[in-house]
Amino acid sequence: MALLRPLLLDNVPSIQQSAALALGRLANFSDDLAEAVVQNEILPQLVYSLSEQNRFYKKAAAFVLRAVAKHSPALAQAVVDSGALDSLVACLEEFEPGVKEAAAWALGYIAGHNAELAQTVVDAGAIGCLVLCVQEPELSLKRISASALADIAKHSPEQAQAVVDAGAVAYLAPLIVHPDSKLKRQVCACLGQIAKHSVDLAEVV
Repeated sequence: MALLRPLLLDNVPSIQQSAALALGRLANFSDDLAEAVVQNEILPQLVYSLSEQNRFYKKAAAFVLRAVAKHSPALAQAVVDSGALDSLVACLEEFEPGVKEAAAWALGYIAGHNAELAQTVVDAGAIGCLVLCVQEPELSLKRISASALADIAKHSPEQAQAVVDAGAVAYLAPLIVHPDSKLKRQVCACLGQIAKHSVDLAEVV
């Protein structure tokens, strides 16, 4: 881990990307290794690079953030504390679909743990960008964005209402008849997470 960290600042972009991918795979493997990424103060470096580097590095950096955040609320909080949310939301507005996808995935993992973390994602302005991503032509981006919206909506009526207020239902509902079964599953799951909270939200759906 200590040897990989300096490689994130290497002059050669391909070495930076390879180092980030290696860190992401390590963090993805276990919560102990994800904890080591946090302890080695690698997250702030990755967050800084998210706004500076090319699309390949951005995808790799977002992968590391997702790999750390997925394990536990505490590790997801460490990602939030590193200042990652603003950079991840900015990545949702990138031209490259792969960067948007990686960012949406990371935001979904953070929001999925509990209402407090989901609220930090809402406060960072992610919902509107995720709704735009649902409208993109790429199937995998649609799926992951719908999944992330479900992760936000599932915790409380207020967060579900925030997803509704961003106009998500109008774009999600027509996708129920989409030929892709995985997308249909994510869309139905998201609409279900919105509708479960109250009669009013169910009627919106």
